[in-house]
Amino acid sequence: MTCCRRIAANAVGRVVLYARAVSGKAVVGDRVAVLLAEKSRESNVLQRAAVKVSLNEPKKKLLDMFAYMRNYGTSEVHLVHVRTRTNFREREKAEHALEELGTEVNELGMASAFSIRNGYAPRVMTEVAAKVRADYLALYWKPKALLRHALLGSIDSDILRMSNMPVFIYNPKLFRPVVELESVLYATDFRFTDAVAMPYLKSSRFKARILYLLHVGERAPDPDTEAARRESALENLRRLAGECAHAYDHVEVIETLGSVRSQIVRQAKAKKVDLIVAGKSDKPGTMSRLVGSTAEVLPHRAHCSVFIIPSVCGLPRADEVEASEVPAPGPENGSAPTEADHA
Repeated sequence: MTCCRRIAANAVGRVVLYARAVSGKAVVGDRVAVLLAEKSRESNVLQRAAVKVSLNEPKKKLLDMFAYMRNYGTSEVHLVHVRTRTNFREREKAEHALEELGTEVNELGMASAFSIRNGYAPRVMTEVAAKVRADYLALYWKPKALLRHALLGSIDSDILRMSNMPVFIYNPKLFRPVVELESVLYATDFRFTDAVAMPYLKSSRFKARILYLLHVGERAPDPDTEAARRESALENLRRLAGECAHAYDHVEVIETLGSVRSQIVRQAKAKKVDLIVAGKSDKPGTMSRLVGSTAEVLPHRAHCSVFIIPSVCGLPRADEVEASEVPAPGPENGSAPTEADHA
């Protein structure tokens, strides 16, 4: 990463000199430099993912998930296999399976490495993701009945709840591969979540053509107040649409009433979107708790993949971007060896 940073800096310098030579005005060069530096920074934000792998996933659909993740600009994946028992023979078998999977990931043009750890999966996943400096977590979703989830819980749901970094939940389709990202729906509350979710949508890191901006409101008690509420909501939606217009071929705003959870799922299904983006707020207050719980329930109800961004995940400023200290192997080098550490 340090090397890449130097290359980006040198490229910026060359563009600045060229722009100044052509225009004769330093301000043009500086402007080009800022734009190029910002573009370089944005292109790396979702570069590395930590992926939970149980080795029980259908291989073809799991590879479809990795292909789908390329729509985010992801080029490095760290496979994490969490075990509850310390059986040497089973560990050897898992290592072999992960090596094979890593080779197939390399064939998709992505670098890969893997870790085998013992312990509680949500804790291990967050620890390994932090250690390898992942930009987000990725989960292959296995739906459970909501009643069963409420009674017994879910490891994936616990990961989603505990993670302080974005979490991508891949929802495989039963009869067709899902590898393209055509349309995205973002559910906004015009409050805390916009600050962390909008930068991802505005910077073209989701390679989609269509963006739907959805706000689910609550009907006001009288017609005049309701008209004012709706106009305010539409004005805010149009403002957000203007901020995102450069990144998509088409941006559509949707203002509706009803249950937040139900409307997000209903609108996503009606528009046949490929991905729902939602913020998960940890701020106190009724609305924030609602948004948070909605984000955690969405994977169980949505018919598509979901990308959840916690409120602590503000994108770094250009002067805060640090070079990663974890080297990732190139696709030509195959999978990296496993970690030897245990929980």
